[in-house]
Amino acid sequence: MKGDRNNSKRSRKTKIALFLSSFKLSFPWQGTLTVIGIVFSIFLVGLTCFLGIDRTKESIEIVALSEGADAYYDRLDEVRDEYRNEEKDFSELVITSTFTIMHLHIEGFSYDDMTKDRMREVADLMLDEAEHEDGSITYTAKGEEAAKESLADYFKGVDSSLPDVTCKRMADDVYEYIEAYLEITEQTEEEETTSSSCDGNSYWWPIGSAEVTTQNGVTFASGNPVASEITAFFAGNDSVHQGDHGAIDISNGNGVGGTNIIAAKDGVVIYPTDDSQTQYADNGYIGNNDGGGYGNYVVIEHSDGNYTYYGHMAEGSITVMAGDSVRQGQVIGKMGHSGNSTGVHLHFEVRSGGNSVSNRVDPLDYVSIDNPRPSCVDFSLTSTSLSKQEFISKMEAYCTNSGNSSFCTNFSSHAEEVYDVSISAGVNPELVVVTAGTEQGWQKCGGLYNFWGIGIPNGAGCSAGPQLTSLAAGIREYASTLAEYQPGGAQASAIESRNKEREEAGCDAAGHGSPGTLAGMQSVYSWIGDYRYNPGSSSLGGCYYLNIMYGSNYCDTVPSGNNVPTTVCEQNDYTAYQLKEKLELRNAIFGL
Repeated sequence: MKGDRNNSKRSRKTKIALFLSSFKLSFPWQGTLTVIGIVFSIFLVGLTCFLGIDRTKESIEIVALSEGADAYYDRLDEVRDEYRNEEKDFSELVITSTFTIMHLHIEGFSYDDMTKDRMREVADLMLDEAEHEDGSITYTAKGEEAAKESLADYFKGVDSSLPDVTCKRMADDVYEYIEAYLEITEQTEEEETTSSSCDGNSYWWPIGSAEVTTQNGVTFASGNPVASEITAFFAGNDSVHQGDHGAIDISNGNGVGGTNIIAAKDGVVIYPTDDSQTQYADNGYIGNNDGGGYGNYVVIEHSDGNYTYYGHMAEGSITVMAGDSVRQGQVIGKMGHSGNSTGVHLHFEVRSGGNSVSNRVDPLDYVSIDNPRPSCVDFSLTSTSLSKQEFISKMEAYCTNSGNSSFCTNFSSHAEEVYDVSISAGVNPELVVVTAGTEQGWQKCGGLYNFWGIGIPNGAGCSAGPQLTSLAAGIREYASTLAEYQPGGAQASAIESRNKEREEAGCDAAGHGSPGTLAGMQSVYSWIGDYRYNPGSSSLGGCYYLNIMYGSNYCDTVPSGNNVPTTVCEQNDYTAYQLKEKLELRNAIFGL
């Protein structure tokens, strides 16, 4: 399903956010000049948000979206490489911020006017040059006051009609907005880290909530877990386990069958294999070998190679069987007292790297009673934890291992460019690669560099999207699109509405989220189709995807057709399906 970009007119706030997003991720270039660059962007914030300049609204749209941007960035890349080859400090943020100031104050100043010579002039005036006795020359960043004087002189040199006081204020005011900018970035970071959206990529505490919801015949207890406590730890330093436990025991006072046990993470059930393995009596005692001592139990295999074990469940309570796909939060049984058990409790194991006793690891490395439903937003829209070299190495390794020619030709061989352009444009390079893989299989769209389905509604052809003629242009367009899904962006209200609607319907938490999260973005970016088209197609949606998600005969069991709407939770589960694809591909390429 292609991502459908909303081309509605952006609000003033959104235009500002779009433009500032290009600054926020230019920080990997460390040093004093980078700080000065940050300061320039602060000045822009001040002009736009605080001074209320009438021209700003129109200017920012011109700066952010002008067709001259690609050529501008190409020039900027060339000058950056020149300075780095000469081991001279250089900040793209300084150049871009300086250009923005001139664009705002000098009538008609455009991308084309910011030539490579002008870029070099700005870079040079930020440096103090020192010639030594041996003839060598070194460069250091100018101090704050010297930089201000140089900037004021430079602005005057570009446009002599600017009053001296204006040029001085343009330089001086830069530093006054540092505090305001830092407050903005601090608030943004807090919003990102406190998001409640979940991609299904972290393990949940396996105790379910008392309240349950039903989705397409499957029961979930995804809410806050009922009260419980850990009664035995992994080491098993107690009289019962005598130092050899390999799991944690979780109990409460609700008795046999009184507590929902849920899947800690998405996966596939590999045990039990028949009904007889779910019918052991709740008469546990030391030495009871029912179910090999586990009594009634479930084993789930997860996509990260781990296995989770849920032991001593109540007789007849297990709701899943080997081969079933389960979702995080899905009820798989009830707490019981079967097998080698001294009381009602859940025996919970995690096995990593294999399914044997020697692979048991401490479950508390994966789950927490204090944070039972952790936020799973570890796939940022805007930043990566990988260094450039790590990114390149993982791209090359996946190319070799997968043998995917489209990936190798269009992405792996351009890994450095993908990383640099993504960081400069304010988008996570991992997301750039993963989305291109899930949307277009890393192939050009009709000969165009639209690997992400940008601006292509369901069923439309490649020509419906932007006419992108280079990989860098495509990445920047994708970054611009993603800015719409951030708080304050053009798609933020749609995401918030969809998030509320799906929460109220009791849909799986993995299928919705807030603006700025991958789940929130995906809930709008990809759409299954408004109706249960039967049979449907990859472009039309509906039953084509419903049968993939729920089983090949799903649409034979529910009303379907061109006039039968898809449900809120079907739409939600399609989002979760898309997220799962992205997370699995991310793990395959980057090991994250």
